[in-house]
Amino acid sequence: INNLVYFHKNKFMKISFILLFTFFIGLSLKAQNIPVGSIDMIEQRSRNEQLLGNGNPLISHTLRPLALDLIDTTKTNKINSKKLTLKALPITLIQQYNTFAPYGWNDGAMIPAKGYQTLLSAGLFAQYGILSVQLKPEYVFAGNPDFETFPLNETSSVREINAYYLNHSDLPSSFGDQSYSKINWGQSKISVDYKGISAGISTENLWWGPGQRNSLIMSNNATGFLHFTLNTRKPIQTFIGSFEGQIVAGKLESSGISSPKSQFIIDGNDHEITKNNDWRYINGLSINYQPKWVPGLFIGLNRVIQVYRNDMGNNFSDYLPIIIPFQKKNLNNEDPKNRDQLASLFFRWVMKESKFEFYGESGWNDNSQDLWDLFQAPEHSRAYLLGFNKIFMLNKTKNKYLKVSFETTNLEQSADRLVRPAGAWYQHGIILQGYTNKGKVLGAGIGPGSNLQTLDFSVWEKDKVWGIQVERYAHNMDFFYDAYSDYKLKWMDFRLNTYIYKRYGNLGIQAKINTAVLGNYQYQFKNNKLNMQFNISLQYQL
Repeated sequence: INNLVYFHKNKFMKISFILLFTFFIGLSLKAQNIPVGSIDMIEQRSRNEQLLGNGNPLISHTLRPLALDLIDTTKTNKINSKKLTLKALPITLIQQYNTFAPYGWNDGAMIPAKGYQTLLSAGLFAQYGILSVQLKPEYVFAGNPDFETFPLNETSSVREINAYYLNHSDLPSSFGDQSYSKINWGQSKISVDYKGISAGISTENLWWGPGQRNSLIMSNNATGFLHFTLNTRKPIQTFIGSFEGQIVAGKLESSGISSPKSQFIIDGNDHEITKNNDWRYINGLSINYQPKWVPGLFIGLNRVIQVYRNDMGNNFSDYLPIIIPFQKKNLNNEDPKNRDQLASLFFRWVMKESKFEFYGESGWNDNSQDLWDLFQAPEHSRAYLLGFNKIFMLNKTKNKYLKVSFETTNLEQSADRLVRPAGAWYQHGIILQGYTNKGKVLGAGIGPGSNLQTLDFSVWEKDKVWGIQVERYAHNMDFFYDAYSDYKLKWMDFRLNTYIYKRYGNLGIQAKINTAVLGNYQYQFKNNKLNMQFNISLQYQL
């Protein structure tokens, strides 16, 4: 009874607080962000508009989340510093069902799970002068039934390699043996915004780089992590061109879940390594430049460094290691600091005259010793993605068009591994969780050592989008080459994905049917399986 009284008392206080806010409602929502992967596809539509010659040509679309007013001119009213602005954020409900095995990525707080799963999100946005508060928590539930995992009847040598990969990442083969339920802060933030610059604390998902299906360094594949951010909210124009950038300092957490113990018991011996479950400090930088002499071209750099909190020093460079040199020869006693880093260079080139764009990102999983080392073996520890978009108009009024997209992502090690292995992307010998947060990769959702090619056709109208994707997905090729010598055992998936989005007034509905033929599932010859993923998402603006 006391608990019930306490609950209702707190609920009354929260309602009173909201009512007090509503007394001061204003008009402007200038500091609101669009969540990465918003189901209304407004981010993609804005990128399309650039190819059509509309919108702001200086927006790189390589640094997200985007500010709402940056791509929606109806939200550019001047701030009334004497009034408090308050608005309910859209209510979002995402539901999906996998018939055979966990499938899908770029779904944030959702987990890799078979069966039914749902994510519910809602919240409030408030602004007073330059201060803004966005509260948008997320609730996730997954039935999480058992599914077929890596077989225990494999040879001992193969199982030991599988255990090695499990020991050097926080990517559980299954998220426990019970249903999953979790509430997190979701797409929430508190920030101060002044003249195009924003500083604050956030748990929003970030996306760095030009990729659409994957990003090498930062994406919405994992749950958003708590971080301090200093970033531009719009392109900063100078006499040599415009710049966008972001610096983050945050906290990465372990999933707290281990793969089944049976995966580690081999010939009666336990091969599991106990991980340091201390939280990890991450410091990252993304910056891009649009030269004024080459319209439509964006070039940029991403860099992230992580370290266990109990391994951190107390110097300025320990809290801001992104300022240290890239080359190991210019660093003193770097190895004892137990830090891991990822870095990438990227470009995006928009050619609005031909309604075409080309983009790419090349990343490295390790430091080069010096410039000669980089020149001699640029493919060492590298990964890359390349892609393009092309628009074809379908009617004379130019309000309906076909978009053709292609993207290839390669995380598999190059042939340089034969003389100097670099380890699978997102996996390191120091940080045993790898580059993850709460059990999922922060970068490309296809995971370490994997490759993906995506061909996408979509038709766009004012309030409607429909499309079809064809994909080839090669699972962890680094593990395959370590464990097997028979080329017939590669685990390759053929995926056929269809999707549609339609808006009805304040309600947006997105539906997907993804069909995957899993060839040699879990690297077992002719163990071919079929997985169907059904997804329906609703977004309602109050």
